[in-house]
Amino acid sequence: MSFLFASMYHSMPLTVWVIALTLLTVCIWHARHDAQHGVQEWHTVLPLSCMAGVVVSSCLGLVAYKSFYSQYWLYRSSHSYVNVLPSEPAAGYLDAGKLVFAEEARVDARRGLGFKDRSVYCVAPIIDDSKPDTIQFWAAGQDCCSARGDFECDDAWDRKAHAGVVLRRAAPEYMQAVKQAKAVYRLSTPVEPVFVQWVVDPEKVEVNYWLLGNGVLIGSCLVFLVLSGVVNVILLPLAKPREEVRQPMVRPPRQAYC
Repeated sequence: MSFLFASMYHSMPLTVWVIALTLLTVCIWHARHDAQHGVQEWHTVLPLSCMAGVVVSSCLGLVAYKSFYSQYWLYRSSHSYVNVLPSEPAAGYLDAGKLVFAEEARVDARRGLGFKDRSVYCVAPIIDDSKPDTIQFWAAGQDCCSARGDFECDDAWDRKAHAGVVLRRAAPEYMQAVKQAKAVYRLSTPVEPVFVQWVVDPEKVEVNYWLLGNGVLIGSCLVFLVLSGVVNVILLPLAKPREEVRQPMVRPPRQAYC
């Protein structure tokens, strides 16, 4: 059930929930049927295990989708652009999922800024040798910079990095950081700049989301399988009907006849 969230939920969420509710309904009906007919053998535990499995696997699948698979399918289905110049208008790349910039593109870590709201939301301009007056693209990250400068998010330190995965659902705190950076460093930026996670290989980031989601699901399923087996071993003896203890027959004493 969990892996339906990995493979189908992004395109057919209603179908996945219908399948989950159908399985849960079958398990509940089986449990009620056994209860009405006084079944007290091992298969009484089976519907309970079935219900627990459907509920737990659905919850785990939903968590894995929200944390990992949603990002994977977002980048997989979005447009990719190569040889992007930092001076190009960001409005032309609002539908992008992965961007590969020109070789001269880099993160200006010295003009990075951190906006603190519980976590520190970090931004830094993406520039090239032309040093554009208007910053169209910003490298972004969380808890990886100081209040001023010292931007060290993701692969910003790596000179081989000239690409980024677009933060399509960027937190609004990043825009607050940009507004502060504009005031501090006297920069200009469009109303809708593009925020990216600065990396060496955006394809690897995409695949990592898929692998992390699979790892969470497989590990969780193995743990649940072990726990389910332990619980079933404990419950099975309790579900067996108790054998009635037969009392030995006591014969009445024979009467003596004269």
